[in-house]
Amino acid sequence: MNKKNVFAIGLLGLLLFIFLHRPTRSFLSDTVFFLYALIRHPQRIGAIIPSSPFLADEIVKHIKKKNRPIKILEVGAGTGAFTGKIIEKMTQQDTLDVVELDVNLCNILRKKFKKYKNVAIHCVSILDFRANGAYDFIISGLPFNSFDSELVFSIIDSYRQLIKNNGIISYFEYLFAANIRRFFSTGAKRANFVKNMQILENFRKSYLFEQNSVLINVPAAYVYHLQIKK
Repeated sequence: MNKKNVFAIGLLGLLLFIFLHRPTRSFLSDTVFFLYALIRHPQRIGAIIPSSPFLADEIVKHIKKKNRPIKILEVGAGTGAFTGKIIEKMTQQDTLDVVELDVNLCNILRKKFKKYKNVAIHCVSILDFRANGAYDFIISGLPFNSFDSELVFSIIDSYRQLIKNNGIISYFEYLFAANIRRFFSTGAKRANFVKNMQILENFRKSYLFEQNSVLINVPAAYVYHLQIKK
């Protein structure tokens, strides 16, 4: 795919996103807080606006009801673009733990979802989070491409420990982000980034069962679904 086609697809995705994602007061308010969090902690956020409904639908698609209550963990929830979609798939017997490190974003999440008694917001790093049992599904919104490779390894290891046998982990990364960061990185930063990508690639090789692209998002993204067999 040449550069003109890539640009055209990205522009089309942006226009469709703006047209279909109506600029409601809630969305505009979320975007303001999201940008504020991005300015304060750019290494934690990794996006320019909240994720689109199309990306949200794709990343939660494998959450399904079972003949028992299910446990779901969401990590890096931001302003709750995925959280609302997860709740739509839950029964009153199911539970959702939401882990978000940014205090301001946590406050938004608590205000948005306070009426749901089976949803708990935890303002803590996933590495410091103490879970009450293992999870059937983990939805990750963390910007792995922005993290140090040792941190990525530790987070993935935590996910493996927190997920049940045959549980599903879903996460995303932005199209072309890896190639762009590799191209512009040098020295130790480049070496760290290459190691980071290798960790994620090995993780996918072991457990990936489905990969899809979502063009109507800013930026466009890949979504990975992994089933963890222990």
